[in-house]
Amino acid sequence: MACNCIETVDAKLAERNTRIMLPIMLGADQTARTMIVTDQIETGRGKQKAVGMFASYCPFCGIGYASDTLA
Repeated sequence: MACNCIETVDAKLAERNTRIMLPIMLGADQTARTMIVTDQIETGRGKQKAVGMFASYCPFCGIGYASDTLA
């Protein structure tokens, strides 16, 4: 990871007993990435389930997470 924004933000959030959710990553790329949690609009049988999205860039400073975009 090229930035330390997650650690910085977690330190500030700790004052409010909160932290950023970092999901377990499987596969070759084990870069800690923030996950954008979504809400399901319609519920019920046969409705698509809500999906989470992984950020490609740090949402705090904008530095890319992918190894080919890191400076």
